[in-house]
Amino acid sequence: MAGGVLRPETRAALRARGIRIGSAADGATELHAGLVAELEALDWELLDRQRAALNAAPPAPPVGLGAPPLLPPATVSAPDRAGAAELGWRALREGRVAVATVAGGQASRLGFDGPKGAYPLGAVSGASLFQMLAGQVARLRERGARPLPWIVQTGPDNHAATAAYLRERAHYGLGAASVRLVCQGTLPALTVEGQLLLAEPGRLFRNPDGHGGFFRALVRSGAAARLRAEGIDTLFYSQIDNPLVRVADPVFLGRHLAAGAAMSVKVVEKTDPREKVGLVVVAGGKPQCIEYSDLDPALASARADDGGLLLRAGNIAVHVLDLDFAEAMATADLPLHAARKLVRALPDAGGLDPVEREAVKFETFVFDALPRAGVVVVQLAERAEEFAPVKNRTGADSIDSCRAALDAQGRRWLEGLAPRFVPGPGAFEIQSGIALDAADLATRVDALELRAHGRLLTLRRSR
Repeated sequence: MAGGVLRPETRAALRARGIRIGSAADGATELHAGLVAELEALDWELLDRQRAALNAAPPAPPVGLGAPPLLPPATVSAPDRAGAAELGWRALREGRVAVATVAGGQASRLGFDGPKGAYPLGAVSGASLFQMLAGQVARLRERGARPLPWIVQTGPDNHAATAAYLRERAHYGLGAASVRLVCQGTLPALTVEGQLLLAEPGRLFRNPDGHGGFFRALVRSGAAARLRAEGIDTLFYSQIDNPLVRVADPVFLGRHLAAGAAMSVKVVEKTDPREKVGLVVVAGGKPQCIEYSDLDPALASARADDGGLLLRAGNIAVHVLDLDFAEAMATADLPLHAARKLVRALPDAGGLDPVEREAVKFETFVFDALPRAGVVVVQLAERAEEFAPVKNRTGADSIDSCRAALDAQGRRWLEGLAPRFVPGPGAFEIQSGIALDAADLATRVDALELRAHGRLLTLRRSR
């Protein structure tokens, strides 16, 4: 194998931290060239933060928590709704907005071999998650009469497969130049003692850096600079597993822009204190997201004057971001979240066969940027219209529950068009890209038709 020797300053950095890789700390051993390259590229400041996190005391339970002001859903009439929608559409028409979708995961939990975005979720058409979101981007382009760039954040394990998948489908007609893939980075996993692990002789054991890595991926890939050069200053951010998301919701965009916010967040109303969803709260005058498990049960169950939960803003990973703020977060020291896992890595004593070992993986979360944002808009989303994640093969947040939510939404949208269109029995689906909402669907009534025994609403074929 090709080998190499570490630079003296790298050997000194390892020695100062007591990190052993064979005899790499004193430079006596020639190492695999790939491992040398990885060690030379280590971010020592970040590694020190990771090692410090190993011995850090658990964070104190949050105190003094309050509920953030909640703006109504885009689907509900409100005094500012029309003005916010117009402001959002103006930003879209002026080409100031880009869409970002985090899609770094595999669909193995769904029993599917491939990127999660490639999962064929459409109950009638077999449309994938990627296709469903691409349809919304295409319709927004039609209505805004501007090219709307789509940033797809991949992961190290699915980047090549995602690129091939989208290329083979001609990027769903959106154009290769405006569908831009950026790959999230990785962080080295550590032993519980703070040592580096080897996945193989020439490679450190690393794991994806979490959805907080979106900021770094955006900047390191050059995508942020390119967006800025195109006049874009606002990003709509969501994750691939929620096909009900209202991509670049103009009302949400408009409220964010009107407030001069750096980062805004959509939430669903949590009605069951036992629901396992993070909560957006206010602490010390700043918005932040906390895990449901960090809440005192009495506070989690506390009721407000209207009878609903006091802390009810369930985080659904939908944001609007100012591009300047997103770029700044690429170099911010967002908190590192550590988790102990059993992994397959090389033993310390040498040998080329991986063994099961305990490791500590680290990641960052995008919502940890909220306290740094200054002005934050928190807008409710109507759960039935905007949130049905597909995370599991069965049970809650599953393939079936998501398909049922899509079916129910489609039937609600058709109610305004009855009796002209009556869906058939069984699963019903509206073809992706036809409409952004029920009102948009009504504007296209003369171009619609039902197919597949009344189970698929689509555009009429041209004669």
